[in-house]
Amino acid sequence: MEISLRNVTKSFGERVVLDGANLTFDEGKVNCLLGPSGVGKTTVLNILAGLETCGGSVQKPEKVAYIFQNSRLLPNLTVWENVEYVILDMPADERKRLITSLLETVELYDRRNSLPKELSGGMQRRVAMARAYAYPANLLLMDEPFSALDIALKLRQIEVYNRLAERYPRTTVFVTHDVDEVLLFADSVTVLGKCGKPLDRMEISSPRVNRTLFSEEAARMKERIVSLLTSADGEEKRA
Repeated sequence: MEISLRNVTKSFGERVVLDGANLTFDEGKVNCLLGPSGVGKTTVLNILAGLETCGGSVQKPEKVAYIFQNSRLLPNLTVWENVEYVILDMPADERKRLITSLLETVELYDRRNSLPKELSGGMQRRVAMARAYAYPANLLLMDEPFSALDIALKLRQIEVYNRLAERYPRTTVFVTHDVDEVLLFADSVTVLGKCGKPLDRMEISSPRVNRTLFSEEAARMKERIVSLLTSADGEEKRA
């Protein structure tokens, strides 16, 4: 099904966050929203998740998975139990196969009996990814899940995410401030300006598993995206 926002409006008090926003997200693809702070990126995610009401029309699946900026793991449950928590209604043998496969994909099967406090921050985020992919949703939302990670760990997390996306494809809408993250694992990127107005939408043609930040395509796209972001940020500060 098409996932879209049509003429969507959203205000918090007197502050208008979205004003007639029109956005469409490709089914089965990783769709990125990029833009300066305050242009409504996270608000779009929360509307798609059903956490915020809005004016206008929203078309989305009933079931949605959400990876937040922090892992939000249940502290008293093990790694295995955190993933299992969202699929307790699944038959036991099917549940076991799925959790095993997911934890092997994120390279945490050996830590399946560990509590969240026994894991590093990067490991906790990988558990959150596995849990999100366990939940039977057609739409996955991600709000800066790689923020505050050093470059080596961020690249590792993106590599793990790409493996999950290949094995368990689903429509993804992803918010970030990091252009390199876009270049490494988005299929398309929409650069947002003030009040959620799209400034440009670009497709990334190369397969995610073969991406590099040093290709000619990456260099061209980065130059275009940075130019748009600089322009949008300047407009925001003058407003």
